[in-house]
Amino acid sequence: MTKFTRPLLTASLLGLSLNATALPFATYEARSAGMGTTGVASSNIASAPFTNPAMLAAQRFEDDFSLTAGLGVQAIDNENLLDDIEDFSDAYDANDAAGMDAAASRANGKRLDVLGNGALNVGFSAEKWAGAVSANRYIQANSGVRYDAATNGLDSEIDLVGLEVTEVGVSLARQFGRLSIGVTPKSQSVTSYDSDSVLLRTIDDLGDLIDAATEEGEKDHGGSVNADIGLVYKLGEESRWQVGVVMRNISEQTYTTSGNRTVKIEPQTRAGLAYNGDIITVAVDYDLQENDPLVAGSDKTQMLAAGLEVDAFNTLKLRAGYIKNTADVTGPDDDLLSAGLGVNILGLQVDAAVMGNDNNLSGFVQMGVQF
Repeated sequence: MTKFTRPLLTASLLGLSLNATALPFATYEARSAGMGTTGVASSNIASAPFTNPAMLAAQRFEDDFSLTAGLGVQAIDNENLLDDIEDFSDAYDANDAAGMDAAASRANGKRLDVLGNGALNVGFSAEKWAGAVSANRYIQANSGVRYDAATNGLDSEIDLVGLEVTEVGVSLARQFGRLSIGVTPKSQSVTSYDSDSVLLRTIDDLGDLIDAATEEGEKDHGGSVNADIGLVYKLGEESRWQVGVVMRNISEQTYTTSGNRTVKIEPQTRAGLAYNGDIITVAVDYDLQENDPLVAGSDKTQMLAAGLEVDAFNTLKLRAGYIKNTADVTGPDDDLLSAGLGVNILGLQVDAAVMGNDNNLSGFVQMGVQF
């Protein structure tokens, strides 16, 4: 990870955590996050390259150019592992052997997943053709604690696996009557991180954990080629309803880490239904398959997402969403809520969103020009 990206991600994630159970079909921009991660049949010109490239050609609005840049962070804390890590750190600093043993024992087997990204997109939409050039750099990391009973928790270790991916894609979409088809060929440069011997006593907080996850056992896997492909169909010539489907990463990529573990970038398929009105947009998306976590130990996900956007005079946009994991999970399966805000003044667009539950939050922000 670059010297710029790591401290930015660390600072963004401190205090932000999303209490779910595994990494879902990821969202990479603020509008989608504010609307509950929906977008397969409802994304706009700024978000379409990351949600469904076919939506570039299925725009009903007058927007025909967009230049945006954004950041997003998600920390998925399974059963409050961060609290156990902080309790262990406090006990270690106080030389409290019983406290260390209790905290390490509670943390045993728990896992924490992190996803952070920075994205850039330039998109255009014409009468039938549309396109975009996009770049996205994201890191997905998983950590778990292994309790050492022989030392009463003192030599307990954290198991870390991470995958850092840089994608550069060119999207092309075309309208064929009521049907729009889009594809995004993209390059993927991949680096993995792997260590099963980071001592728990060397970690004080989430910042230390992220640094360890992006420094230990680094292995460069070079570049590969992949693609996203999507369809959108309008339900009637004058209808505001449309359905869509997208497959992200159509070619499965498998990597072996420095610790000889296998991690994958797997195909993900999602369908969506949306009403795109002048003032109100309503969307529902659903994963058509269960998505595996980065490593064994975390739960699978199959997300049902719903979102709403209210557009006031094409200037102020209020968003809300709901997300539920419908897969069988072993840990907490709290439903998630999201909220977002978009402001457009003379073509300058700023979007922000938060997503989580009563105790935890994730955050997204982006800005650019759109007209």
